[in-house]
Amino acid sequence: MVHKDQQIELVAKSVQHETPNHRNVFFHRPPGFVFEAGDWVDIEFEGRKLGGGKTYSISSSPTESDIRITLRDGLSELKKVLESLKDGEKFVITQYGNDYGFQLRSNRSSVLIAGGVGIAPFRSMLKEMYDNHDPNEVTLIYLNQNDNFLFKEELNEWEEKLPNVTIHYIETKLLNRKKREKLILSLIKDQRQHFYIAGPPGMVESMEHLLLDSGVLLKNIRIDSFGGY
Repeated sequence: MVHKDQQIELVAKSVQHETPNHRNVFFHRPPGFVFEAGDWVDIEFEGRKLGGGKTYSISSSPTESDIRITLRDGLSELKKVLESLKDGEKFVITQYGNDYGFQLRSNRSSVLIAGGVGIAPFRSMLKEMYDNHDPNEVTLIYLNQNDNFLFKEELNEWEEKLPNVTIHYIETKLLNRKKREKLILSLIKDQRQHFYIAGPPGMVESMEHLLLDSGVLLKNIRIDSFGGY
């Protein structure tokens, strides 16, 4: 569900480097603000119109006290503000929610395929699973150009504590496309699982085609394309 036409004040808290090229931006959670793992927010800098993408997946879990977004360093005006914001600076959430059906379903085996910063909504999902001791079966296939995988320490901890969660890291620069696709398909146990893909548009499109060609039904695929990240 998408909550449109909002004017929810969002107060900055801190910025932390997650990798040399990615940052976590933390905000104080607005009173009464309720969201689901997998949701996104549209944000604007209060009082100023800034160029650049304004939609970000929420990388914090509904079980956490702060709101967190995770972004790759960039040149847009909004990103420059986010990268250097100070405690107390104010933003506005203009809409938030989910219009992709991009939430895990209870009692359904799921495969999450992340590309780069596309791990953000999956961090939210897995953290919620960890905090709630969720027994669902989930496989995360995490693709990244190099070995700077976001949230890797946390992900490994959650995998260790959640018996039905399995995580595979794939450093894409080490494999050509054919070998990479063969490896991904080898990690999928059943084409009847539910599949979630998040990442840059080209990666999302290629993974969707790969799944469809392997026999996965379109109705079992959900996508979150990170254009402008």
